[in-house]
Amino acid sequence: MQSTARDHSASDRPTTAAALTAVPEPARALRELERVLDVFRTVNHKAKDVVSDARMQQLEWVAGELALALPLGLTETAGDSLAELLSPDAVHAYLLYGRGGYLRTAPIVSTDPASYDTSERIRIFCLERIAEQARIPFEAPDLPPWGLRPTVSPQMADLITNHLEEEAGQWPEADRPDVIVRGLAMWGVMRDVLPRLGELESMLVDDLAVEGDTPRALTLVRQPQGGLRGKMPEPETIALSADTGHRLEHWLERRPALIYRLTGTAPRHLWLGTRVPNLGIPIDRRGISKWYKKVADEVQVEQDAAGVAEDDLVPTRWETMRRTLLAQRQATEAATA
Repeated sequence: MQSTARDHSASDRPTTAAALTAVPEPARALRELERVLDVFRTVNHKAKDVVSDARMQQLEWVAGELALALPLGLTETAGDSLAELLSPDAVHAYLLYGRGGYLRTAPIVSTDPASYDTSERIRIFCLERIAEQARIPFEAPDLPPWGLRPTVSPQMADLITNHLEEEAGQWPEADRPDVIVRGLAMWGVMRDVLPRLGELESMLVDDLAVEGDTPRALTLVRQPQGGLRGKMPEPETIALSADTGHRLEHWLERRPALIYRLTGTAPRHLWLGTRVPNLGIPIDRRGISKWYKKVADEVQVEQDAAGVAEDDLVPTRWETMRRTLLAQRQATEAATA
């Protein structure tokens, strides 16, 4: 069967005005929000140390959620201006929608309640930054506590220590590979100072207080999760154990041989790459994380081979081990207080 062709006349076609009215204009609050985002995008493009890619992604995410939440009903005037959108009542309603999962645009994978607290902290932080940029008074809601990943048995840290010492014991001290000398020193600093990866990455030789040839203390600026929220970071000096001091001394003896072939100014970072092609180049947190995971995997293999019954596997994340040691130290200090 054939159908009769139809001639579409001009009257059949939607007019430009009709096409424009088919999509309602965004609320004034969202238009003002978009202008603020454009400022952040410009800064992100030119100065990522001020607005990083990760922060920009969070700001875009919160703005997208606000656009989804506004039609659901925040307050009667929330759409009138950005100031109304960021008013206490509107923000309270927005956070309730977010907490209830009504603003999700993708299936959720994690069912860990701590993930909701983390998301809410990010929402509040971004709302503060948006209000600050727009010069709008903002009454920040109370922040939920950070949900930290659970720790494991403190015995795991001893397993790491024993493994590194046994590995080092396979060579005379003068013949030990640089990576083992560095590993012993780095792990000693971990147990004494409890640094985060970023703190470890940024350590300098000048941060060490040396007596004779042996480091006795280390100064660092903590980089806590979530930042310091307006507070100026204060340097902290931590005494080093005798074992860690000697291990650092051996590592400092190896550093000159790692950097003598480099051109330009010699790096002052404490931790350097020990193998080609990164020989003598400051090691970043990814490199430290990969080294630690390799050691943790080796310890777990040893545990499995020995048939050791255990409730937890050796943690392969530096931060999980750091929190384990921190919890152990806090428990000891509480018991002796």
